[in-house]
Amino acid sequence: MKSWIWLGLAFSLLPALAFAQTSELQLVQVKAAFEQYDHGWRANDAQQILGVMATDIDWTNDSGLRLVGKDKVEPFLKKLFKQPNFLAGKPGPLIYNSVRLLSSDVAVVVSTEDTFNQKVWNTGKTVPVLHSHELTVLQRRGGHWLIVSDLVSDESHGI
Repeated sequence: MKSWIWLGLAFSLLPALAFAQTSELQLVQVKAAFEQYDHGWRANDAQQILGVMATDIDWTNDSGLRLVGKDKVEPFLKKLFKQPNFLAGKPGPLIYNSVRLLSSDVAVVVSTEDTFNQKVWNTGKTVPVLHSHELTVLQRRGGHWLIVSDLVSDESHGI
């Protein structure tokens, strides 16, 4: 009789275990997509960044500029990467504050990053440490995790 109870308990736990394994795999995939995005920014590589963006991305930069659609983001990135002060500082490590699955196909990444000795793009003034915060929503489409919304905020340091 005890073996039937244990067997029943084991079968009742299988869906939960399968979900946990699936969730872990999805979190790994979400982080991989976000790290590709982050690496693209560090490398000033618009194509790498665009490679993980959904065509209908809703993207807002640290200055409050909002662009909707990959076709609007692409020319902006290409122009941005030509500016001499853009990413002129030394970026610190990417820090994940949280990575959460909201459903089986929607995830949210909250991250921070410090950049040291960054120059302000329009004044050339150096900021000793620029603290950046990012809220990114990814959605699984066609088997790939794509960024559908991204919001970046920099602490102003009185600039």
